[in-house]
Amino acid sequence: FHELNSKTQSFFYVHKRHISLKYCSQICLNLCLPEKWVQDKGRFYVFSNDTKDWNSSRQCCQDLGGDLVIINSSEEQEFLAQQIVTFNALVLHWIGLTDRQTEGVWLWVDNTPLNNNVSWHKLSKDHCAVISGYLKGEKWGDISCLKMQRSICEVPCS
Repeated sequence: FHELNSKTQSFFYVHKRHISLKYCSQICLNLCLPEKWVQDKGRFYVFSNDTKDWNSSRQCCQDLGGDLVIINSSEEQEFLAQQIVTFNALVLHWIGLTDRQTEGVWLWVDNTPLNNNVSWHKLSKDHCAVISGYLKGEKWGDISCLKMQRSICEVPCS
């Protein structure tokens, strides 16, 4: 069920075995509304069901009070990959990593550089990164930012 409280702008969402609470300063009431919320270590991860290009996906994440996910550790990467397998293993998801400013210089959406060793799957030589749950070892790939993909948003718990 969804319940909106105008005074606190609380957003309650219940999905199967996950019950999550998120206080939003803005609530996106159109197709940005996600299907799957998962909480882990003080963060909400939002897995979209709809497909959008990278820019539109990022805007939806921002409308929810977050941004496309920034993956800070191999543990976080494995957690997200497992969630993708649980939800739908054969679908790529946008993450908040791009080299659109300078070819080969990968920056997260908060402008921090990619500083860990990532095993990339050679999908193409494009500018926006995706994560997959089904690629063995190589969890990330880069594809055209204009492709229509699902996304993972990261929203801080408030």
